[in-house]
Amino acid sequence: MSGAVNILALTGSFFMLQVYDRVVPGRSVPTLMGLVLLAGLLFAFQGVLELLRSRLLVRIGIALDAKMSGQVYSVVMRLPLRSKVSGDGLQSLRDLDQVRSFLSCAGPTALFDLPWMPLYVGICFLFHFWIGITALAGAIVLFSLTLLTELRTKEPTKAAGKYAASRSALAEATRRNAEAMQAMGFGSRIADRWSDVNQEYLTAHANASDVAGSLGTISKIIRLALQSGMLAIGAYLVIHQEATGGIMIASSIITSRALAPIAWS
Repeated sequence: MSGAVNILALTGSFFMLQVYDRVVPGRSVPTLMGLVLLAGLLFAFQGVLELLRSRLLVRIGIALDAKMSGQVYSVVMRLPLRSKVSGDGLQSLRDLDQVRSFLSCAGPTALFDLPWMPLYVGICFLFHFWIGITALAGAIVLFSLTLLTELRTKEPTKAAGKYAASRSALAEATRRNAEAMQAMGFGSRIADRWSDVNQEYLTAHANASDVAGSLGTISKIIRLALQSGMLAIGAYLVIHQEATGGIMIASSIITSRALAPIAWS
């Protein structure tokens, strides 16, 4: 299904190519109408397939949750009886929720689209050598930034998750024992402890967000510059009669499509 979606994603590029190189020079309205009808059908088919793929991933997540939630809940119930559990003991359920949420978001879709990137880069090489080189260089740079973001945010994100669990456990313990703590005069001491744990969480979260935000901004600027650069290279080739106007536009669109999985990752 992902293969069909990625092949159909070329519809807009080739429609633009045919309009610039065939319809406009030939001034053929029937050809234009035929291309519009064909493109419309292909776009509709692509939309149906993407909708089916999205819903399929959601159903897979729900099925996984339905299959494992009973076992996870059983473990949550038995674990406090066997050993002392740090935190509120509900982390297993949260982990299962995260897996289900991941399957329902854009991450798996980008993962399925990623193997098709060489196809789009290869088409750029078919248009012109320098168009292909530009697309390949952009893909390498953006992929490297994605890996760097993952490496730089791994530890801060892990630390933020640890402090978030501690914060939740402290809040739950405070809620359960509120009357006893107030009676013993521990209210201010627990409040200070909460402030410390919360500050640790906020610091770790800010560190992870700062790194991800900085590298994400750099990646976004490079993608925008790459699109403009692709148009500039296409225009240069058109001026020297090494490419057509259709290739100039189509190469920019195909490059954007090729880099889309990296943008989502």
